[in-house]
Amino acid sequence: MIRILSTDFYKAFRTPSFWIISIVNIFCSLLLSISMFWIFNVFLENPDLEEVLAGSTQNFFQLAPGIISSCTFLIGIFASMFTVSDFNYGTIKNIASKGYRREYIYASKFITVLAFAIINLLLSFITSFITAQIMINNKIPDFFKFNNDFFAEISKYSLQLLAYVSVAILLAMLIRSLGASLAVFLAFVFLEGSATQLINKLIHDLFKSDFSITPYTIGGAFSVSAQTTQGIIVLVIYIVLTTAVGIYTFKMRDIN
Repeated sequence: MIRILSTDFYKAFRTPSFWIISIVNIFCSLLLSISMFWIFNVFLENPDLEEVLAGSTQNFFQLAPGIISSCTFLIGIFASMFTVSDFNYGTIKNIASKGYRREYIYASKFITVLAFAIINLLLSFITSFITAQIMINNKIPDFFKFNNDFFAEISKYSLQLLAYVSVAILLAMLIRSLGASLAVFLAFVFLEGSATQLINKLIHDLFKSDFSITPYTIGGAFSVSAQTTQGIIVLVIYIVLTTAVGIYTFKMRDIN
C-alpha cells in the first residue's frame, strides 16, 4: 500500500493537471474574493448602504468557507483526470498484474486526491486572506477577528468536498473515459440542486407531502443548521457507499 501511495504521490505532483488546476483554483479564488470585497467597499463608501453592510456578515472567517468551497468542482476534475489517466496509460493494469490488491489501488487514488484537495483548500484560503487584507485592511472593525465557528464550518465544507471527491473517483473507475466521467461528474455537481428541487416538487404534487430530499443530498446535507449531526451522517454514508461500490466494481471488472 505504501509503495502504491508513494508512486501515486510522485505521479500526481508531476502531472501538468496538478499545477494547471491549482493555478486555476487560485485565480478563481482571487476573482471571487475581489468581487466580494469590492462590494463591501462600495457599501462602505456609500452612507445609505453602510447600514445594510452593518447587518450582514462582516467577519472574514465567516466568509472564507464559502470562498474555499468554490474549488470543489476543480478538485473533482483533478480526481477524474488523475484516475482515468492511469487506465489510459495502462498504469493500473501494470500495478494489478504485480499482485497488488485492488482495494489498495483504489484507496491510494482516494488518498492522493485528498492530499491534492487539502493543498488547494489552503491555497484558496491564503489567496482570499491576502485579497481581503489588501482590499479591506482596517476599514471594517474586527473584520479579521478569529471566529470560533470557523473550524466547524470548514469541517462541514470539507466533508461535502470529500463526498464529491468519492463520487468523482467512483465515476472515473466505472466509466474509465475522461470526457464521459467528467461530463457526468460536472452534471452531478451543477445540476444536483435543480434535480433536488424538481423531485421535491414532484413529491409535493403527487403525494401532497412537504417532505424534502434536500437534507439527504450532498449539497444540501447542512441546509438545516439544526440538523448538523444528520448532515454528517448523510455525507459519511455517501462516502462509504460510493467507495464500497467503487472498490467492489473495480474488483469484479477486468482491467483493459
